Amino acid sequence: MIDYRMSYLIAMPAGVGYSIQEINEKTGLTTEVVIDQLGKINEFLQENSYQPMIWQKDRVYFSDQLTELWLEIQFGKHEWDICYSEQERQALLYLLTFLEKEDLSVFHYQDFFQVSKNTILSDIKKLRDALSEDCITLDYSRKLGFHLAGQENQLRLKAHEMITKIIGTQAGKWGLKKALLTQSKTVEADVRFHLFETIKKYDWSIVPSRIEETVYFLAYILYRHSKQSVLIDEESKKWLSQLTVFQGSQDFLAQFPTVEYSSDEAFYCSLIFMTIIQGEVRETALEFLLECASQIIHEMERLAAIEFKAYRKLLLDLFYHLVPAFFRIKYHFSLSNVLIEEIKEQYGEIFALTKRALHPLEVLTGEKIPDEEIGYFTILFGGEIGNQRELNRVIRYKALVLCPSGISSSLIMQSELKELFPTIDFSLTTTVDQLENISETEYDVIFSSVPLTIPKNVYLVKPIMSQLEKNNLMRCVQEDLLIPGIVVPSVDEIIETLLPYVELKKGVTKEKIYRILNRKMIKKLKVKEDEKPMLSELLTEEMIQLTDEKMNWEEAITYAAAPLLKQEKITDHYIEAMIQKVKDYGAFIHIGKGIALPHARPEDGVKQLGMSLLKVSEPIELLDDPKHEITIFICLAAIDNEMHLKALASLTKILSNKDNLEKLLAATDQQTIMALLKEGELL
Repeated sequence: MIDYRMSYLIAMPAGVGYSIQEINEKTGLTTEVVIDQLGKINEFLQENSYQPMIWQKDRVYFSDQLTELWLEIQFGKHEWDICYSEQERQALLYLLTFLEKEDLSVFHYQDFFQVSKNTILSDIKKLRDALSEDCITLDYSRKLGFHLAGQENQLRLKAHEMITKIIGTQAGKWGLKKALLTQSKTVEADVRFHLFETIKKYDWSIVPSRIEETVYFLAYILYRHSKQSVLIDEESKKWLSQLTVFQGSQDFLAQFPTVEYSSDEAFYCSLIFMTIIQGEVRETALEFLLECASQIIHEMERLAAIEFKAYRKLLLDLFYHLVPAFFRIKYHFSLSNVLIEEIKEQYGEIFALTKRALHPLEVLTGEKIPDEEIGYFTILFGGEIGNQRELNRVIRYKALVLCPSGISSSLIMQSELKELFPTIDFSLTTTVDQLENISETEYDVIFSSVPLTIPKNVYLVKPIMSQLEKNNLMRCVQEDLLIPGIVVPSVDEIIETLLPYVELKKGVTKEKIYRILNRKMIKKLKVKEDEKPMLSELLTEEMIQLTDEKMNWEEAITYAAAPLLKQEKITDHYIEAMIQKVKDYGAFIHIGKGIALPHARPEDGVKQLGMSLLKVSEPIELLDDPKHEITIFICLAAIDNEMHLKALASLTKILSNKDNLEKLLAATDQQTIMALLKEGELL
């Protein structure tokens, strides 16, 4: 791995001998690291029959060829091995044009990507069509060549979106670096170095997974030629100037004296930094987001009918995540979330509830919250719900959980591991730097989402695992640590056990059997896990009542809970507890649109999971308050924090669908209500 600071080497004139000390001073690296890095560079040059660097009289000599080969040295492969996808080409084509280094032509694009003229013309046409949706045009004139036209803020947001799309691929990163090298040999190193220095100086807590995209975005903005003035509204300027990040942005920009930028650039730079900085509770200007975090938690508790025990910890964790999310959403910075489809599939019910619970953030930003953002909040809440399981266990091993993708992914990873290994005590760490400061005596093993080279056992895991991946992980850990438990045999083990006793038909191979069995296991394991009942399975016809009787809100809750009591799913005490909770905490059970969700804690008298529904002909005022008129009471008897979530997720979808909600409120019989509940499950 070549350290980015070695890029300063290619900015030094070739053919001149340099001492190790001179290279130390130029790169800021220690003698030991410089010698190691020079060795790696020379090794690559020699292995590929290039002219190596020469050591003569304690000085290092290198040729001009080093600059031409720099990307190959960094990546350890040749440029002809790099093949850009259509998406990568179009994103890089936009970014090359965004830099405006020279009069760009089709030939320039061809030369950059090493593809045919027809391929470039096709890419240009498709890119133009895509850009038109954002009021951006890719124009051409003989005088200017290819150039972008549009409002500067929008041009930058599109550049940011393009970077996030390709930053995770090798070809994408190669192209990003190659384009910057046309501007300056050290632009990336300069931006990266001064960004790290600013982070260190101001002690910012950064989400590690967002560093790369930020480095490149800043580099492309700073070295974009003839850029227009960026527009920042006065209200944003006013409160951005109250944050310490504004001073940090000014310090950062001051390190680039040769780069021209407008007076508003420090404010824009502050916005960029705020999209990756975890919240700081000491910033009084961000107190409104702490209040928003509190509202979101209470919404989630209300909608999911749960109570978070470690409220303060959750509040801080949510605040840390909420701050950058607020800035991304409000100012339209894109966010990549490669896990979003897995999150929706494995945590569908929590996703639906989280989406509705984030309403305070939607109001605050005035923007619809993208699914990618909702996904990260979902795994944060999912991790906390998982952590609340009561586990009576004897601690035998200590493990660290390392997930640099951010606090949300870390929490869900920790929660899943706790469920798999109840006899292991897990501690959370979110950066490799934190790991380096922890004594090896404090842990036995590490579960990490990134590869590590350390003497202890390291298990490489995804933040969200499939059932088959969980099963394979359990086997490895139990074999290594001798943890008692029942483990399902692997597909390989099953096949190897059976093969000596069976004769394969013609055309049937071991690999074919493996694929079939693998698919079957995944399907079976998924079915086994999905035991949470649906809304229509809980609210059956006998659990639904309609009445035109006049009653107060306490009588309505008692009436609504009667089917649960009759089927012995609850005790009389549970009804009293539901009523008392409203008296103690207010109309929190009103989940909107005239629907109330009375509930209490499982230990207050729940025997079995259940729900019952009462629809009254005339609205009843909850706590005799006209602001809380209730038409439908849905009593919930939950046995834990999770088994009822699928049913409530379906309920939130019904509440979010205006047509279905109106039909539900207008329903006059049990059959209509049942049909609407089932329809809501399909939304």
